[in-house]
Amino acid sequence: MRSILVMLLFLFIHKGFADGDYHYFADLTKVTNDKVTVKLTPPDITQNEIDYCFPAMVPGTYEVYNFGRFISNLKATGKNGTEIKVTRTNVNTFKLSPANMISEISYDVDDSWDKMNGPDSGKVVFEPGGTNIEEGKNFGINTHGFFGYFKGLTNRNFILEFQKPKGFYPSTGLSNIKTSDTKDQITIFDYHDLVDSPIMYDLPDTTTIMVSNTKVLVSSYSPGHKITSQFIAKTLKQLLNAQRDYLGGELPVKKYAFLFYFTNKATLSGSHGALEHSYSSFYVMPEMDSTFIQQELRDVAAHEFFHIVTPLNIHSKEIGDFDFNNPQMSEHLWLYEGMTEYAAHHAQAKGGIIGIDELLNIMMEKYQNSLQQFNDTMSFTWMSKHVLEEKVHKQYNNVYEKGALIGMCLDIMLRDLSEGKYGTQNLMKDLSTKYGKDKSFNDADLFNDIEKFTYPEIGQFLRKHVSGTTPLPMKEIFEKIGIDYIKESTSYEFSFGSPDLDLNQDTKRLVVTDTKDLDEFGKALGFKKGDELYKLNGKELKVENVKEIISNYYKNLKENDKVTIEVYRPKNKKGKYKLKTLTANAKKVKVIEQNKIALKENLTEKQKQTLRAWVGI
Repeated sequence: MRSILVMLLFLFIHKGFADGDYHYFADLTKVTNDKVTVKLTPPDITQNEIDYCFPAMVPGTYEVYNFGRFISNLKATGKNGTEIKVTRTNVNTFKLSPANMISEISYDVDDSWDKMNGPDSGKVVFEPGGTNIEEGKNFGINTHGFFGYFKGLTNRNFILEFQKPKGFYPSTGLSNIKTSDTKDQITIFDYHDLVDSPIMYDLPDTTTIMVSNTKVLVSSYSPGHKITSQFIAKTLKQLLNAQRDYLGGELPVKKYAFLFYFTNKATLSGSHGALEHSYSSFYVMPEMDSTFIQQELRDVAAHEFFHIVTPLNIHSKEIGDFDFNNPQMSEHLWLYEGMTEYAAHHAQAKGGIIGIDELLNIMMEKYQNSLQQFNDTMSFTWMSKHVLEEKVHKQYNNVYEKGALIGMCLDIMLRDLSEGKYGTQNLMKDLSTKYGKDKSFNDADLFNDIEKFTYPEIGQFLRKHVSGTTPLPMKEIFEKIGIDYIKESTSYEFSFGSPDLDLNQDTKRLVVTDTKDLDEFGKALGFKKGDELYKLNGKELKVENVKEIISNYYKNLKENDKVTIEVYRPKNKKGKYKLKTLTANAKKVKVIEQNKIALKENLTEKQKQTLRAWVGI
């Protein structure tokens, strides 16, 4: 009886039933010129003229992408043969009149992962925030790229009906789904929730695990079948348990979906990564040997998953009432992205997935990056507010570097001030309780609210180093946990020559990508750009053993030992190589290091207390 009612509902919607809801229909079995046609039976409209819009920008992207440029051939059908005038007023907006006589709207959707031509080509969309149409293989549906809204009518139900290839499955963080062999129906309340809910359609490779009170779906599309959902789920399970403990024993969502698309070719943006959502995250990552990508999976997933705290439960009005076509930015990217990035690594250290030394190394690498690549005296809140401006946007990636360091500094300060009893974990919980998913804060009030939960010193730190232009007080912060901060040091050490290395995905060999930073030993060996490392002192360098071989190389090396490195050197542009042997006698080279840290020999009891509380010992 239930299935009959579902099918009747499908038919009823498809015939153009109009009410207070949006009724969308997309046929994924019919792809023409790499496009999918979408049809909409609109909600009841009373006004004579109305704007039908696609987003210029969506939360989490911090880029104006103008998703309307992927929409073409938009037509509106009127009731009783009424002619509906359609005027495209800008790249994202269609003005329709008479709006109260519209019976159906149809248009074609082009995906953003393929190169666009023409005057509206615009910025390349970072793939996790875009759309993919691969007929018969995969549909990456970030909903803002497929479905529009009527201005002033976002607070309605959106009912999505998909005709799908047989066997395809909709992986999503949404729960209100009705499925059959060839059709699915998904219901979402309001446009903000719709944009927050990506869907990935393909032949399913899914694994579901329970983490405390939360059902976690892992979905993988790997064209070469190299990375399975079962492997990802196993990789993430320890991480998710650590994050559960980090958040106090329970997760703030009942269902969560990790949607992974692995690609065996270069992306249009030239990048890989993920985009967070309240109940899911969408990933586009390189398809490679699963063990090689394992820690990267943990690091990226840890960051995206922690967005269930910010901005899901802690966000300003600019995010809570996001304007898709005239976006206004919040001042607090340090909170949404920086604190999230910090927690992603800190939780792994407290959960025993990575060691304390590794956590400190990660933080110091971020410090180096922030100093070398970004403006260290630019106000972080000012940068956040103006991040869409072209000149300022170049500073955006500092949210993952200095933003994470802000989180570390706050955490250590809080542990020091509270005798180890209160840290950023407690602060985020208190802020989540004060605000929550449906209550936004005012940008100007946040520092005062944090100070009320904590200490005057925390308010002073935020105003001086986050909204102010004073660099972070790293020496003073590390002193609180018994660590010496050394701005510059000189030593003599063995090296590998200091070539820039990457992995050739085709040959599975380390390849020299640049020789500009070769040290004296590297020059003696004679590395050249394009060299692919084959053997080190007679031992073959493979993905699975390269770390062990190089570690033993440093461990056993003595002055004047003969070092032999066999490389495949490109012979021509047709992929031909010649085997060449590079040799040199080992010698220590001068190493000048900046911004180094070292544990003090004798820590005070207060320093020991703060350090233990910080790392969870």
